[in-house]
Amino acid sequence: MPYVFSYKERHSYATAYDKMIQARATVFGDRPEWHAAIKNSREEDEYDRTCNPLYFVSLNKDGEHSASLRIMPTTGPTMLRREFHKFFDDFPDIISPDIWECTRMCVTGDSASPEGRAVTIQVSKALCRIAFENGISQLSGLYYKNMNRIYRRIGWEPFLLTHAQHEQDDICLGLWNVNPSALRHMSERQAMLF
Repeated sequence: MPYVFSYKERHSYATAYDKMIQARATVFGDRPEWHAAIKNSREEDEYDRTCNPLYFVSLNKDGEHSASLRIMPTTGPTMLRREFHKFFDDFPDIISPDIWECTRMCVTGDSASPEGRAVTIQVSKALCRIAFENGISQLSGLYYKNMNRIYRRIGWEPFLLTHAQHEQDDICLGLWNVNPSALRHMSERQAMLF
């Protein structure tokens, strides 16, 4: 199971938090459009420090980062509203207590391999379950269009709200439904992996 903790709780999960921000620096460091704030080979931004997000972090059997992400309420500052709205001519400003923004999804290793998909499903299932248990009905997030095949493979596809051309790929804004059906689909896909 992934570690689940808030920014305020990060000291109790120091290893998981440090491995996550190191992985974020590696994955997002060469993507200026993701506004990576790298210092000492670690990526921690103002949203971490000011919004007290909830993190989901999976480490492999050797204690190294496998996958992570964070979620924040859309009733406060969001990356879509402050950073990424400029990519879209028709961006919807999502503000709802039961819709949270998912950002900084970071998978290290081969996400298309059975092991990579298993880790992605594990983190996604934990995210969906905890969100559902806490009254979150949807998650919003940005992703590159080529990620659709990963979401399809894990059994949790977003509903596309809008997209925009960015360099060689489309950036998409989607909504993931949080419900028992999504958990069931991911469990079915997980059972088929091995």
